[in-house]
Amino acid sequence: MKRWLMLTGLLFLAACSSQNLSYEDLTAAYPEDFAAPVQNLSEAQQENLGLPSDMPFEVTMVESSVGESEAEVTYTSDTEQKAVITTLYSPGNILQESELQVPLDSGALAGVLEKDTHVFVEWYEGEEDIIYQVEYYGPAEERSEKAVEIANHL
Repeated sequence: MKRWLMLTGLLFLAACSSQNLSYEDLTAAYPEDFAAPVQNLSEAQQENLGLPSDMPFEVTMVESSVGESEAEVTYTSDTEQKAVITTLYSPGNILQESELQVPLDSGALAGVLEKDTHVFVEWYEGEEDIIYQVEYYGPAEERSEKAVEIANHL
């Protein structure tokens, strides 16, 4: 009985701590700030929109903007952490040069640039002909690790 109660408690805590970051959840939670702009994308573009399944911080606001061949989704928290995910559709050859390259869980090779205020991660997904970019603004001590963590959740 104790094991069952403990397991139930752990499952409850896991369910409470997970964030609802799927396309459907974001559309329902942020109809104006997220859903309205991305509804202008084609169905194929919406399917390839860079939406991470998890964030290394508690997301309190999600906004999106859409350009001619790109979409940007901004995740913010109350603790001044922020992640900006840009999806470039039909990008051509515009990858930025970076000295540090790391393999992602997807098998893609990502370039990482550490800047004064944030870390920039960028990689090309050849099958979809898309470039994904992650900008992570947060505490400096783990900034690079968290930026790559977000990239791995796309």
